Amino acid sequence: MSSANENSQKKKFMGTYLNFVDSTRFFTTPFSWLYLIVALAFLAIPVLLLVQGIRWEIFSWGGKLAFAFVLTVIAALAGAVLAFVVAWNGRKTNSVSKITIELIIDSIADLLGLITKAAAHFIGVFGFLAGLIALIFGEELLSMIPFGYFGGVAVMIGSLIGGYALVWISKLVKFLFAKLARIFVMVVVQVFKFVVLHAIGVIYNFIAHIIRQLFDYFFILIQAMVDYMVNGLKVVIALVARLGRFLLAYAASPFKCKELNDAKVTYNE
Repeated sequence: MSSANENSQKKKFMGTYLNFVDSTRFFTTPFSWLYLIVALAFLAIPVLLLVQGIRWEIFSWGGKLAFAFVLTVIAALAGAVLAFVVAWNGRKTNSVSKITIELIIDSIADLLGLITKAAAHFIGVFGFLAGLIALIFGEELLSMIPFGYFGGVAVMIGSLIGGYALVWISKLVKFLFAKLARIFVMVVVQVFKFVVLHAIGVIYNFIAHIIRQLFDYFFILIQAMVDYMVNGLKVVIALVARLGRFLLAYAASPFKCKELNDAKVTYNE
């Protein structure tokens, strides 16, 4: 009884798996995981920043630098959380009945555009807060930025402008990738068609040449056989004619007239 249940469970599992493989979800489901990977990659940035600070033993420095570093990590975390939300909410679930090259191109274009948009939000938030922290804590942090206070202000404004520009660039990235990918696929298809058709033409001409040669050899063989038979028939006819003349000459009595006797003697000679 238990073995029957195990077999039915195996069949059910295999049926579900085979349906998954045959459906479009076999492509769309793993591809949707890339959005989660992108979102988690932004969350890993503040963690890596904290690990790097620990390696530098920045907390042993004490004072405002350690506190400023903590605030910087928090600023990176804020930017990473916003980028995570943008990346996760921007994911698309493709429910299609057929996987086409157009779907693959559009999916990759959406992913690239989403990565650029999430990076724009991270740069805008983290850059603005990092510049603000540098301005608040003064010379110890501003010494790391060129042009001092002006550099800090430039980082804040530049981060906002750069983030805003990247949001629009993300749309351009998506558009350009989709167009260029379609052009590339079209060129590849045309080249493939040209190569295949050229190869088919070459193979066809080669096979046709071989067939023509075989037919030529076949007809030459038939002609040789016919010539041999005709020449053999000529020889047979000549032999039969000569034998006939001989029999006619022999059938005539050599004693009836001298001419026949002379003819026989002449023939024998």
